[in-house]
Amino acid sequence: MRSSASRSSSGLLGEGDRPRSGWWRGIALAALIPLIACTRQPPHETTHSLPTIVSLNPCADAILAEVASPGQILALSHYSADPRATSMDPAKARHYAATRGTLEEVLAFHPDVVVDSTFVPPATAAAYQRLGLRLETLGIASTVEESRAQIRQLAALAGNPAKGEVLIRRIETALAQAAPPPGTPMLPALVWEPGGIVPGDSTLIADLLRRTGFANFAAARGLGQADQLPLERVLADPPRVILVAGSDRALSHPALAHLTGTSRAPLDPRLLYCAGPTIIPAARRLAQVRRGLT
Repeated sequence: MRSSASRSSSGLLGEGDRPRSGWWRGIALAALIPLIACTRQPPHETTHSLPTIVSLNPCADAILAEVASPGQILALSHYSADPRATSMDPAKARHYAATRGTLEEVLAFHPDVVVDSTFVPPATAAAYQRLGLRLETLGIASTVEESRAQIRQLAALAGNPAKGEVLIRRIETALAQAAPPPGTPMLPALVWEPGGIVPGDSTLIADLLRRTGFANFAAARGLGQADQLPLERVLADPPRVILVAGSDRALSHPALAHLTGTSRAPLDPRLLYCAGPTIIPAARRLAQVRRGLT
């Protein structure tokens, strides 16, 4: 899907003030590190001497907001305060400072730990290491099981493993409530994003579809992650339901109204970005759609 991949390859990497060549960036970084190292303050301390954290990963933001103690989070990625991009309550995200992830900006917070994506530039990772900052990376969870592991990873990082288990139980409860009765036939569902982009089978939304009683229509036809399914193919071989994630002309084409055996239902594309607590509203929405069909 576009959402996770595009944000992982651009927004999660941090944004500089202006483009520079790799050579000049290396010179600037090398000159900056000694200056910052001289002014770096001692690690922050919370009530229980827990580590302070700056998160540059919007998926980690949502988890950390659930498992960190007051005062631990110094800043979240700027995506989380943007209603168009966030995977958490933007009002909750605005309780924290926001960062676009430049090295200079992160170091100004003097965190103990920086949480980023697995796409963090090597030069930036090396700079954190030289300055004595711990770097923790978080990949894209493609299953509920991987999401559980990420929650435990961040909860342990924050020093609050019990809070991680509370979040996991909330997710498990939501999934159990969203599951159809045993023996219920699976309904073919197409998650359709702008441009006709569809999810592959090794994605979190595919796992959630299975858990809520749907079969991944696109994967059953040999399509993989971020492949395109043209409108013509949908009209010739329609699914039981089209989950419309986003909006463009093809998704609202009047020809789709003639598919009498196919229903259409909106699916907030922000539910496709991340795992963690985002699984709860995603599971509830899919269950709501399925109940409407049966």
